[in-house]
Amino acid sequence: MATSWNNIKEEEALERYKLITGNTVLFPELQVYANQNAEDDWLGCSPDGVVDHVVYGLPSRGVLEIKCPFFDGDKRIMYPWSRIPLYCIPQAQGLMEILDKDWMDFYCWTINGSSLFRLYRDRDYWEKMKIALSDFWWDHVIPARELYRNSLVKNPLVEMRSLTPARRHELWPSIVLASKYVVNESELKMREIHGKLLGEASWNFPQLKCDQMQTEEFKFGETRKRWSRRNQDVWV
Repeated sequence: MATSWNNIKEEEALERYKLITGNTVLFPELQVYANQNAEDDWLGCSPDGVVDHVVYGLPSRGVLEIKCPFFDGDKRIMYPWSRIPLYCIPQAQGLMEILDKDWMDFYCWTINGSSLFRLYRDRDYWEKMKIALSDFWWDHVIPARELYRNSLVKNPLVEMRSLTPARRHELWPSIVLASKYVVNESELKMREIHGKLLGEASWNFPQLKCDQMQTEEFKFGETRKRWSRRNQDVWV
């Protein structure tokens, strides 16, 4: 259900993102990673979009990642994240590396509001991730594929059990720690509930199209206090 919800709502979320930021979004096809080494062509990605942005008159391109969390279908708690979940960081860093972009707009959309984060590429993080991904691919996927192709496998769950990867890679603790660092270094650009901005964010507010967002004014301090009292689960 969560995956279906994300797929269904992604187009609506994209339009909201473009309305808020004014950015142009491009949609590249599947991108294959073969940076400096042809053996890396087993890595690829399909981004939600590539952002065409202008900074001080100069072109700048980043990656767009859209998340539409499902919250088990409970509309009462469908509020945008105030902090990026750790489990999203490996995908985010992989997208930036494969697409060779230095930043990402990470947009969280819900039926009650949305939040926008800016993430930055971390090459040291990718080095750890690539080791774990490479071990999974070459030590498990490729041998399993070759075994399946070259022999008659009657019971895959039994005959291929030896190729099952460990539940967690040996680098898992350091990747989690690095993910926490990336999250802490990310910037919350904007967070809004029903069209009203909340909290302290680093967004350039004049860029927001207030009339199109159907709100007459943005109430910052009082709105934040009111929401933090009524919805303790919203603020992390």
